[in-house]
Amino acid sequence: MLKSVLKAILFGREKGIRRTFLSRFSGSEDTSPNSAYSAPVEVEVGVAYGGANKMEPPKDITPPDGFEVILHREALKSGEVTEVIIAGTAIAVANVNDEIFALSNTCPHAGGPLAEGSLLEFNLSCPYHGWGFDVRTGKCQTNPEHQVEIYATHIEDDAICVKI
Repeated sequence: MLKSVLKAILFGREKGIRRTFLSRFSGSEDTSPNSAYSAPVEVEVGVAYGGANKMEPPKDITPPDGFEVILHREALKSGEVTEVIIAGTAIAVANVNDEIFALSNTCPHAGGPLAEGSLLEFNLSCPYHGWGFDVRTGKCQTNPEHQVEIYATHIEDDAICVKI
């Protein structure tokens, strides 16, 4: 993971300014399997990725009004965080002491994917520059002028539900 973060910092994101600038001078882009910019690996539809237990979200659950079923309750162990895309929105879902929190997956500082960062108690750190966010409130611990959007969560039987 550290290698891919360093690559992103040095060479920029796929459609970012640095990557565009460097590609004009380097010729072809590295799309090898070890590249941070390789083609996406084919994944099984409906399976949650990121947590230790990769499980399909329950299909027989009717969530409360305005909520969407996103993960099986057992798919995310305490201390883990994963990314889920729901209704076109990338959110980071964190389990802290068996309490579920959902917040925007994009760091306002440099657009880092928060779900790839580290979770320590209620603090989720961005993998790019280490900005920390309180998963309960979305407030930035590093720069109090910033925060990320948080989403209401609900547990319904074996399902983790989020209100978008």
